[in-house]
Amino acid sequence: MGPLVGLWRDTWWVWLILAVLVIVLGVLVTWFYFVMLPALPGMFVYFAFNRYDENGNEKPDVDR
Repeated sequence: MGPLVGLWRDTWWVWLILAVLVIVLGVLVTWFYFVMLPALPGMFVYFAFNRYDENGNEKPDVDR
C-alpha cells in the first residue's frame, strides 16, 4: 500500500487532470476516449511500484 500512497501524495493533481481530460474529450469529441479510463489505474499502479518503495518514499535514481 505504501507505493500507491506515495505516488498519490506526490502526483494526485496529475491523475485528476488526466481523468477529467479523458472524460471531457469523451463527451465532446468521441466516446472512444472513454477506453482510456480503465487504463489509468493500471498506469498508476505500474508507476507506483516502479518509482516508490514499500514505505511510500521515492526510490533513488540508479543507473543499471
